[in-house]
Amino acid sequence: MSDTDDSSLPGAGGPRRYRLDARRFRGPLHAPARNDHEQHESDDLAPLVELARTLVAEGFTTWIYERVRRSVPWPEAWDLRLVTQLDPDRSRG
Repeated sequence: MSDTDDSSLPGAGGPRRYRLDARRFRGPLHAPARNDHEQHESDDLAPLVELARTLVAEGFTTWIYERVRRSVPWPEAWDLRLVTQLDPDRSRG
């Protein structure tokens, strides 16, 4: 499956919503030298994947989720289902 092919994902009949989370962390947990975080949302997966690739080149680890509405117990609640993860360690080589 390519990073932008979402045809195999289950649809709910409505537009899909995707969320990108990105984090760049360096140093010890008790006193990080760097702790950057970014979030972006879109109805289109392809631009988020391109943004994720740019962030990975800057040292971020990125996760892209599909937001899936839950019907029970609260119809207004959302679940996040991981679509792809990109990180600097895997992109080197």
